[in-house]
Amino acid sequence: MADSFVDPELSNSKRAWNEYFEAKVGFRNYWYPACFSREVQNGEVVVRKILGEGILLRRVRGRVRAIRDRCLHRGAKFSDKVECYTPDTITCFYHGFTFNWEDGKVETVFGAPESAVIGSKRRIKTYPVKEANGMVFVFVGDEDYAVPPLAQDVPPEFLDQGIALEGVDIVIRANWRMGPEGGIDEIHRYLHRDSPLLLYAKKSIPLGHAGASGQLEIVEGPEGPKGIIDRFKPERMFWDGVIHGKVVVSGVNFGPQPDSGKHKRTLYTSMWLPACLKVVSFPDNGFNLFEWYVPIDETTHRCFMTFTTACTNEDEVQKFKEDFKLKWKPLAVDGFLMQDAFARESIQNFYQNDRAWLQECLVEDDIMLMEWRKMCSRNSRGVQRPSHTV
Repeated sequence: MADSFVDPELSNSKRAWNEYFEAKVGFRNYWYPACFSREVQNGEVVVRKILGEGILLRRVRGRVRAIRDRCLHRGAKFSDKVECYTPDTITCFYHGFTFNWEDGKVETVFGAPESAVIGSKRRIKTYPVKEANGMVFVFVGDEDYAVPPLAQDVPPEFLDQGIALEGVDIVIRANWRMGPEGGIDEIHRYLHRDSPLLLYAKKSIPLGHAGASGQLEIVEGPEGPKGIIDRFKPERMFWDGVIHGKVVVSGVNFGPQPDSGKHKRTLYTSMWLPACLKVVSFPDNGFNLFEWYVPIDETTHRCFMTFTTACTNEDEVQKFKEDFKLKWKPLAVDGFLMQDAFARESIQNFYQNDRAWLQECLVEDDIMLMEWRKMCSRNSRGVQRPSHTV
């Protein structure tokens, strides 16, 4: 890790987010989404890399278990040739070391069945797992760390009862920090001005929102999740792009809606540790977007684009799922959120150099981005180091 960031000539505002700068591979000792529950069928093994750690997931007698994708013996990756001879064990293809999914202990060694390691205290790492609203979360951190409740690491309302969830996940060729920073970027609305979602949902979107401390709320209570909320102010929106006195581009403005007299638009956004964006009234009224940015390594992250809505019965759940497949995925995911993914990959070429974080030219309206960096640094439970990612 470059140490130039603590140069005494740096501004105090940038030194205030040094912890964030160091978190190339993410923050340690947090819950992260690993996959959707539907992906972990009985008998199937799901392979993931989270914060640089190879992790395998399998449903064992109804519960999802997670273990390190690395044999205790000589470090072979189980995922290179998965062998599970019983529901609760996994065997390394190289020498036959066999481990229990629940506690990681050595059950037997096919190549050395009399070895003293069998039944000993030696074991491979296992990870705490929680399932919630159709997603599987894994706690990635120190084994002696007091694992917090899942509710501390997900945005408010995500764990509410009666919520239906649908979504997709994709791997994006950009550092995970490009995700949160794009989500709370006040100026980036310009990027979405030609999204087909706006025309379909008749949602207004300006070219930008002026960042201001008066619309900023920082949540840092001791018990709940920690995050930053951006409550947009209508009087601080910019609708036209002007060059030499001529309007050359405009935002999408459908005007006040007949039923309410107000613009139909996103109400506010928020970002929550360790890395989840929440957008209220997106892609339309009655929905929430929860977009998770899960570090894979220094240059890639897995993005979960998930939508929720309240449902009172199974018919409503099925309609929501069908609408997602036929309407919201092509419009909100492919036609809107993928624009953000494209932009993240574009700026990765710049930010992959540590000096870029010092050379960037932020403006006053980037206040949310700067406050996010500082809030993360104040509240981080730990930074994932290269020594953890082997």
